[in-house]
Amino acid sequence: MSNKSPLLNIIFQSLNKVTRNVLRDFGEIENLQVSPNSINRFVAKTEDKIYSSLFENLTKSRPEWGMKLNSNEVSVKDKYYWIFDTLNGQFNFSHALPYFAISISVEFNNEIISTAILDPLRDEMFFAEKGKGSFQNDRRIRVSRRNSINSSVFSLYGDSKTKDNKNTDNIFKPIYALASKNSSVTREFGSSALSFAWLASGKIDCLFAHNLNKNQVACGELLIKESGGYFTNLKYINAYKAPGDLLIGANPTLHKDLLKKINNIY
Repeated sequence: MSNKSPLLNIIFQSLNKVTRNVLRDFGEIENLQVSPNSINRFVAKTEDKIYSSLFENLTKSRPEWGMKLNSNEVSVKDKYYWIFDTLNGQFNFSHALPYFAISISVEFNNEIISTAILDPLRDEMFFAEKGKGSFQNDRRIRVSRRNSINSSVFSLYGDSKTKDNKNTDNIFKPIYALASKNSSVTREFGSSALSFAWLASGKIDCLFAHNLNKNQVACGELLIKESGGYFTNLKYINAYKAPGDLLIGANPTLHKDLLKKINNIY
């Protein structure tokens, strides 16, 4: 995608401005492992810096647009909103695990029309605009073409910050059993945003997420859709309109098969 839209250019510039500081801070984490309290304060400061930079740049570029900092905020018709996630995979970051991301999305009339997920450590930008396909840097990406769940890679993500975490564990038990029965493997990477990106680029075959809020889902649905995949709850409702539910992402063939199998379990 050689000619990026003005909107994507704003998003890219905003994300690139925070990259250097994030990489520097991540490099410092290993030196702080002896003091957990110091790590927590350090990570909080990192997030504050990312937040301040993104808020300033996005507000400056489109001052008339709204900013959805609260996932429960109600949208006003015909108004654009910025949605961003400062450090998706915070736990990984705080333990010097190299799997986290920063994302920015744009909502209009309760629909995501543009999104980007930055993996700063690998210098990979995953992005999509409505009707224009999904990309990783300058390469078009597609979901996995696997037509059977046999020997597939399942990625699971449940938000441990929610009060319903025990319910998430129970919901995932049948999925582990399904994977085992079909010689598939399960992976819990710890960043929902990068799991979305890896599903869209075919690195993983199936994604299961639970207890996410609307802002967390925002960066993933359009990216997966534009890469040829589906991302819905068990009733085929689009993920962005069904946050908190068990969400399933995959190519159309696997998605249909998974929903049939899982609906028979629950």
